[in-house]
Order: sequence, then structure tokens, then C-alpha cells
Amino acid sequence: MNRIFPRNLTAQAGIEIAGNPVTTRLESGVGNCFPGLEFDHRNLDRRFFPGLVFEFVSASREIELHQGARLVKVDEDDPDLLPVTFETRPGDAPDPKTQQNLTDALHGSQAVALRQGVWFLESITQDGKTIVFRQNAQGTPPLDAMTCWRLVRSLQPGLLTVHLKQRPETPGGTVANPDEIVLQGWRRIYTDSVSGALSAAYAPGELTQSLCSPWMHDFRDCACFYWASNHPDIVLGMDLPGEPVLADAESNDPVRANTPIDWLRADRARARTAPAQPSDDQNRPAQMDHYQINEHWQELSIVLTGKEISNVFEPRPMESKAPLANPDLLAAELLELGTLEHVLALEYLYARYSILNPKLAKTKELQDDLTFVYHELLMIAVSEMRHLRWVNQLLWEMDHLKLTTKRVGPSLGVAPRVPAQNGKMRKRRLRTLTEDVLNDFIAVEQPSGTLDGKYAVVVSTLRDKNKYPEELAQLALRIIADGTQHFSRFRQIRIVLKPYFDKKSTAYLVDLSPASPAKAKKAMDMYQGIVQNLSNAYAKGDAEDFHLITSARQLMTALDVEADRLAGDRLGVPFFT
Repeated sequence: MNRIFPRNLTAQAGIEIAGNPVTTRLESGVGNCFPGLEFDHRNLDRRFFPGLVFEFVSASREIELHQGARLVKVDEDDPDLLPVTFETRPGDAPDPKTQQNLTDALHGSQAVALRQGVWFLESITQDGKTIVFRQNAQGTPPLDAMTCWRLVRSLQPGLLTVHLKQRPETPGGTVANPDEIVLQGWRRIYTDSVSGALSAAYAPGELTQSLCSPWMHDFRDCACFYWASNHPDIVLGMDLPGEPVLADAESNDPVRANTPIDWLRADRARARTAPAQPSDDQNRPAQMDHYQINEHWQELSIVLTGKEISNVFEPRPMESKAPLANPDLLAAELLELGTLEHVLALEYLYARYSILNPKLAKTKELQDDLTFVYHELLMIAVSEMRHLRWVNQLLWEMDHLKLTTKRVGPSLGVAPRVPAQNGKMRKRRLRTLTEDVLNDFIAVEQPSGTLDGKYAVVVSTLRDKNKYPEELAQLALRIIADGTQHFSRFRQIRIVLKPYFDKKSTAYLVDLSPASPAKAKKAMDMYQGIVQNLSNAYAKGDAEDFHLITSARQLMTALDVEADRLAGDRLGVPFFT
């Protein structure tokens, strides 16, 4: 379905509000997906087929037959069954013959049968493709509730056929005839395309009927994650007035900036606030109880960008740069940025394999440190790969929209130079993770500088909504937001490795040397295969080419194994020279 946009001006901010992430916009908010804050989105899809109401239900193992999309009501008064409903919006109207046939079916013998016994969706067919909700193989259980809902969510507006099947009320029971009914209809259009109003099929309160009650005991122990966006588990502590912060508002103190604390802690004095423990059971003794929350909920801190605040929020200043004059110049800028993302991913990967394999650690403390650094470096490298994909997505989206005069990309080159401190550039290098190398990595990910700053011109250009779709600017902003997380992750790595740096110890390190062409052939063949698959897939960005992405991921997994093997011989993959 098309995204839902508010039509009343009080609900629609014409500008981006300072400090608000894109997820606070109605069209991309948390409430657009279960679990939701504004409404439970499943309640839209329970009426996806006019005249029928379903519930997405789960069941225990003993009665797993009763799970999936269960029919709970035949609504013969559904307004979408009446032609008059679409008189003012003919573009939303279903096929008249299909509408009449469905209306007749839901007022006849089939409706009588559907009101008796237990009926579930067996399958849905649309555009020649059939989604099966319960496999026919012996012993295969029905699909679970959330899977069924996700499949229904995937339907597009238009004609479809639903196949309903009656199931016995108890295991081993029998069902009456008819036990199968097929209906032809259409996927309901949930909102009026002219006014934006919700379909009249939904009763007042229906969209929120399955949500929790706010500010009650469930806020303390709710297990359905309804509070996921405004009831954080762990947060970062606030900075007091006068304490220095960085450009992204992160604390200048790397320990405080990276030490999570329990948001529900009862003793909120900073001097007595300990780091959060790894499990709920360990944290619970220090948390507010139910009645404390009811009495002191106003003392719980507001959290923005993962950090508690008690004063006026000051959003991170965005670096301002003059927008580029035309899409061709923007495409050229993105082409260069893709090569930077690529070279950083390779530098980070090489550094990761220079970390001693945690299995070889001689002490538990060293093993824990190695495991953390090994994992974090991989996460940062994977994130850079994701940025490379997003840069190429921006390029192919511009090409699909015919914004550029010629096709540009894909961008899969490897930049020869990398941004460094003070606006300088350094030569790309494959290096082991020494303190100096880690400082270089922190510098390139510094907020409002280096790589982050290079995206400022992209964002300022894409903010022109007369030239570019809004989602392109949001994609570029996601890259910048991810970059600040890289900065924070690298600072965490520095905290963990600082004792080794101070002692000039290399106990955590493997002194890698680039492998010779002969010894690196297997790894480099895999790497070149990855690049080739991505190049072919990113050239157009077509869904039909997704098998190439799958092949690239399989090669990445194999390359990881081979790179680990080479590291065991103190050899690194020579991604570039």
C-alpha cells in the first residue's frame, strides 16, 4: 500500500523538527508497525479482505492446529461491498462484477457456513502467485500468527482470491461440509486516496484495541515490547552543565560516553549509579518497583539519541554546505563516496584479522577483550558495506527516476586516499590494529568532520524536495547516523585496548604481513567474485538481480573463513597494494 500521510495540518509538520529523527514522522513512525505506539497495525490487516475479519492467533503445541489467520467474523455490512462507497473516489473502486459477486456470496449459503465451525486462511492467490498458510505435508503445522500477518502485509491493492478451510475444534475431530470455501475479492484500500481518511469499515477504537494501558503497572514488566521506543532498557548518562561534549553531543569522556546504565534505576544520583548488569534479574534489585513508578514516573529521564537529558535538548548541528547544482554533480560525488566506504571496509577488515583469535587467548580476561574487539570491528566493517550499498542505491534510484543525464556507477572502486585529521588525506593502507591505526580510524569517523562532513553536501543537495524524493535525503542521513555509531564503537575499542597500549603490550595482536599472490589467490578470487556480483547487482538495482546479492554474501562467509586461516599463519588478505 502507499504510505499514509496526514491530511490535517495540525498533524503534519511542513518542516523537519530539530531533534526529531525521521521515525517521528507519521509516515515512518514506530506506530506504523506492530508493536506500535499510536495503533496496532495488525488491526488494519485483520480486515484486509472486505466482508471478512481475521485474527492472527498463536496456539500452544497441543492445539497448534488453531494458529494462523483465523476468521472471526463475516461482516455483511462492510461498506466496501457497496458501490456507493466509491462514488466520490472511483480510482479506489474494485471491479464492479467482483464486488457484486462477493456481496452475493457473503449474503448466501457460503456466509452461513463460514459462521459455523473454525475457519482459517489456507492460501491467498494474487497476480498468479499463491501464498500457502498451511503446508500439506504430513505433520507440518500451520504457520504462526506473526508469519501469517507478515504475508498478508505483503499483499498489494488489487484483485485476489482467498481459500478458507475449516479445521476441527479439537485435535482429531471432524468438520462439517463444506470444509473449504473459495472467495474472489480484492485487497482493501485502507485509506481514502482523496481525503486520507481511514476506511469506514473500522469501528472507533478498533485500531488500538490490542494495546497496553499507559502509565500502569505494565510499564514496569510489560513483556510484549509495546514500550520499546519510549521505555528503554539501558541508556547513556547525561552530561552535567559545563562538562565538555563532542560535535554529536556525545560526552568527551569516552568511559561515560560508552557506559550503559539502567533507565529504571531507583537511586538516580550520578555518584551512586553503577553500570547496567547483563541480565534483567541482575538489574531488577536496583530498579523502581511498581508503586514507585506510579508515584515518581515524572523523575524518569527523557532519552534522546540514546542519552538521558534533563534540560533543553540541543540537536547535533548539521554541517552546512552549498548544494550541488544538478543531479549529475551529485552522482559524481556519490561515486567518490562509494569508493571511500569500500576502502574503509577493507582497512577495518584487515585490522580485524590482526586481532588474535579469542580461542588462542591464555587468560579469560584477554579472551573477553579479544572477543569484544573482534566482534566490534566486524560490525563496523559490515556497516561500511551497508553504506556502500546505500550509496549505490542512491545512484540507481536517481537513474530510475531519470534525474541524471547518463547512468553513473555502480561505485565499487577502492579510493587511493582516506580522510584524516585536520582536513588532510592519508594514503590507504592495510595495517594491524596498533594504537596509531586505531586513532586514524577514530579520526575518519569523527562526527561533523572527515567522512561525515563529506556527506553534508549530499544531504544539503537532496533536501531540495522539488528535485529529489524525500526518502533519498533520509537514506543519506542514515549513513551519517551510522557513522557516529562507528565513532562510538571505535572509542569503546580504545577503552578496552588502553591497558595494552599503556603497557606497550602486543598480547592482543597478530603481526600480519600481506600474503603473497600465490598464498592469497583463493582469498582474492573470493573477494573479486564478491565485487563482481555486487557490481552486476548494483548496476540496475532490480529485484530480479537479488540472487547476485545472495551469491556475494555466500562468498563473504567463505572469505571470512579463509582470512581467518591466513591470519593463523600471520598472513593478511592483500585487498589492495
